[in-house]
Amino acid sequence: MPCVLLVEDHPLNRKLFRDLLSFEFEVFEAASAEAAREIIAQHRPDLILMDVQLPGIDGVTYVRELKADPKTADIPVVAVSAHAMAHTIEEAMAAGCAAYVTKPVTDDPFVFLEKLQRIIQTSATA
Repeated sequence: MPCVLLVEDHPLNRKLFRDLLSFEFEVFEAASAEAAREIIAQHRPDLILMDVQLPGIDGVTYVRELKADPKTADIPVVAVSAHAMAHTIEEAMAAGCAAYVTKPVTDDPFVFLEKLQRIIQTSATA
């Protein structure tokens, strides 16, 4: 079962994503970029679902850090945010995100899960 690291600071959003993701993924959770670092050091995820707005180090800054490190550069990251402004999306994609998803997730839950599976598969063959 593929592993997803969910980086989300809001407890309710984290629970909603965890409940959805657990249908098809092993899920690790972090409430901050700093906590995510600790998890990644012990468990290499197949995909990271990254909230853009986090306390401390924001999600986009942390994605840049991940992409600059040869040990984590190939892990696909999907940005998640309630902000759907073009410049926010462009900034996340320029940082190295494979996709950008707005909260709340409006896709059919299984379409969303399939999208994440495709990103993992594409990353594995690249």
